[in-house]
Amino acid sequence: MPRPHDAFFKSIFSDVGHAKDLLRGILPPAVLESLDLDHLEPVPANFVSESLDESFSDLLFTCPLQGNQAVVAILLEHKTWQPKHVHLQILRYMVSIWEADQAENRALRPVIPILVHQGPSPWKLAPFHANFPTLPDSLRPFIPDIRLVFEDLAAVDDQSIGGDFSDPVVRITLALMKHIYSAEGTLAVARQLTPDLGTGINNDQSMRTLRILLEYILNDGVPEVRDHLFQSLHPNLKGQAMTLGDLLRQEGKAEGKAEGKAEGLYEAKIQDALKMREHGIAWEIVTDVTGLRPEDLETNRT
Repeated sequence: MPRPHDAFFKSIFSDVGHAKDLLRGILPPAVLESLDLDHLEPVPANFVSESLDESFSDLLFTCPLQGNQAVVAILLEHKTWQPKHVHLQILRYMVSIWEADQAENRALRPVIPILVHQGPSPWKLAPFHANFPTLPDSLRPFIPDIRLVFEDLAAVDDQSIGGDFSDPVVRITLALMKHIYSAEGTLAVARQLTPDLGTGINNDQSMRTLRILLEYILNDGVPEVRDHLFQSLHPNLKGQAMTLGDLLRQEGKAEGKAEGKAEGLYEAKIQDALKMREHGIAWEIVTDVTGLRPEDLETNRT
């Protein structure tokens, strides 16, 4: 099933420069002091297995430690909704990284999981041990402490976004992700777009970034935004936005039939997964066969 918010997130933060600024703004100071972010490097998308790739919309980076040859794997994960057992998803990915280390005969690398949430309402993410409220104290040592860095854009005010990040592309991206469910908020962010968006990048890069931002607004913003977007934009951007809007409409007509077919195939996968679960087949096998996660079924039922 298409995940347009995830595609937007990855298109911006697959850029190492933007990823560095994001990490500097959300990682705890003590963690930042241990990392050499100047040598942050992306990990190829084909690192994970096909089944895991269906389950995660991640960005993975490696980063050396200050004064040390060890490397940290930074898992940057993003969600627009609130899955029931996100800790287990994160843990599964961490284990896959360590298994890859083992297969390559290298020392296990520490992993820093980072979760960015952009849903319409704040998410009170409870610690993993909260899943065992009646567990006796004698058994608590057997429950792993799965820690992650959590950034909830729905709970962050605009001033914090403006103050914690130095890259204007990162600031606008996070503000847009936060306000994409609101016409008024989205248009307020759109007014901040300028033809020379970003610092230290050439005009082609700036135009590419602006196209990604405008496409996200036009495709995934609330419907009322389209009617007022052009009036909110910088005068030098209106022509580009109108051209992009026309192009997206044409693409939408051309892809309509293909999307309908894809939706039908996805619904068939949902039904197959439900039948497999009714017969007691484990989720690991269901995911391998259909590519679906437990959360996909939960989302479809709501």
